[in-house]
Amino acid sequence: MRSIRRLYFFTIALISVEVILWGLISLLRTTFSSGVLFPAAETLAQALALILVGVPIFLLHWAWAQRAASRDAEEHTSSLRALFLYLVLFSTLAPVIQNLLALIDRSLIQVAGLTISRALLGGMQSWVDNLIAIVFNLGAAAYFFNILRGDWATLPGQENFRDIRRLYRYLWMLYGLIMVIFGAQQVIRYLFLPPATTILGAAGNEVFINGVALLLVGTPLWALMWMICQRAESETIETGSLLRLGILYLLSLAGVISVLTSAGVLIDLLLRRVLGQEIPLSELISQAGGPISIGVPLAAIWAYFGRCLTAEIGAVADLPRRAGLKRLYYYILALIGLVASFTGLALLFSFIVEALLGANAILGDVLRNRLAGAISTLLAGLPLWLAAWRPMQAEALESEATGDHARRSLVRRAFLYLAIFATVIGGMASAIWLFYTLLFAVLDHATENFLVDVFNALQLLILFIAFLAYHWAALRRDGSRAAVALTARQAQFAVLVFERQESGFAAQMAAAIQRISPSTPVITHPVEQTIPETAEAARAVVLPFDLALNPPEALRLWLIEYSGHKVIVPETVNDWYWPGGVPHNRINAAAHILQQLAEGQEVRMVAGNSAWQTVAYVFAVLFGLQLLFVLFTLGLSIVFGE
Repeated sequence: MRSIRRLYFFTIALISVEVILWGLISLLRTTFSSGVLFPAAETLAQALALILVGVPIFLLHWAWAQRAASRDAEEHTSSLRALFLYLVLFSTLAPVIQNLLALIDRSLIQVAGLTISRALLGGMQSWVDNLIAIVFNLGAAAYFFNILRGDWATLPGQENFRDIRRLYRYLWMLYGLIMVIFGAQQVIRYLFLPPATTILGAAGNEVFINGVALLLVGTPLWALMWMICQRAESETIETGSLLRLGILYLLSLAGVISVLTSAGVLIDLLLRRVLGQEIPLSELISQAGGPISIGVPLAAIWAYFGRCLTAEIGAVADLPRRAGLKRLYYYILALIGLVASFTGLALLFSFIVEALLGANAILGDVLRNRLAGAISTLLAGLPLWLAAWRPMQAEALESEATGDHARRSLVRRAFLYLAIFATVIGGMASAIWLFYTLLFAVLDHATENFLVDVFNALQLLILFIAFLAYHWAALRRDGSRAAVALTARQAQFAVLVFERQESGFAAQMAAAIQRISPSTPVITHPVEQTIPETAEAARAVVLPFDLALNPPEALRLWLIEYSGHKVIVPETVNDWYWPGGVPHNRINAAAHILQQLAEGQEVRMVAGNSAWQTVAYVFAVLFGLQLLFVLFTLGLSIVFGE
């Protein structure tokens, strides 16, 4: 309930701040542009309405937030308060950057002798408009920055604020990096324009100027924020941040995908000319500028942040976790390469079918373009798949512990099952297409392209079956090797279960262990009897909660000398309460711990997530995907909106 109330007050405060701010900016912009003290009635009424409504609402809600923070430590340290303060800083400083960019871009456009309407931002604004927005947004940012600085000085607990600050820093870093990427793209694109457009003042010259403006603003912003993020990594509390790891994965993979796509487009263009399509040299150079201008900056992103990701993974002390992080990166690359390779092969076989069976077997523009597209897709995807898949396959084929962990890794199994799932669904679709074409010909009449459709469906079906067989064989081989290794490990890991006589605990525990780890030897022993000498050979002992809480003297002394693993299973005891689910689930959880110990894994305590937490994760992923799509669309509009 308190979180919902907090969310309401901070959301209204944020909205009202923006209403007041842009009401004032709009009023002053109109006043200075018209040159009169009082602007037109409509403009004045709109601005005053925003201010008169926004001010009391903001004061009311912000006063509550400040009063609650001064009285209650939980309110003072809440994540929502930190999110509000950093979000209002971003929403006021981002317009400062945008107006500064517009001011610089428009000035460069004017120096070049072009009309200011060609500027990337603020083509219809004046320098006064930009300065007004900069001054007012800076004033609001300064106020909330002082509030934030005061909070940091008096916070009883800083964990929530640290998490939001980390997110805030990386958001600014990405914001600056996006400007650098598109600035570099515009500058490189300009180099491939026809010579007539590269004369100062000529149409098309704004491409270079807009790119320079983006670089002038974005480069120092990115460099500053990245330096801050890098410096923060030296702090112990910031080391191993999952957010940083996610950002590095995102940037590295975005670079891979963009370079792969750009390379495919460039190869396609060159192949079409080699295969006989008449493309003048000037047009060829101009068209090649598009993929090259995108591929070059993103190749640099891939190289730099890929190296940062490698260093980050290499700094992980836990060897299994380090191998898992590296594995995740390689399997994502393998998946991208696999999809591209399959698509290229399918397009190539489709071209062969149509070239041999089509009505027009002469290499026309359509067939030429399809052949070029097939080969370019295959040449872009196959090397990536081989470079990523071969080391992962070699790792899984090792007979040592490394190979055992690789074969049982969740990432590898997810990759193989995803490939199997996709090929089964694709095979079903191809088979349905094939049978539909054949049955329709029998029941009614053969279509005009009957043979082409049949052989296209057949070649797709064969491709899907081949890819399915390959990945199914890899999965079967992993399973057989893992089963042998796990059986050997479990057989050497004897477990001793103590219980009070006739309590039934040992029988339940033994059944759970045998169900999860069938090869693990289980010895049950009533605590009322003398502890046998063979108990020392047990690699782990299991105790119900009441025995661990109040063991008999003989058991207590024996446990002091025992050097193996000890697992305590919570049970219901009068006047003792142990949260964490029903006893049956606790026994299964203990059995899973013993399985991890027997197989040499790191023990991971399983805790259930609440429904709200799961919903929050889902919405966070959806929001992240939507944000990436918006940024990608914005980039495409800048690249191709020439």
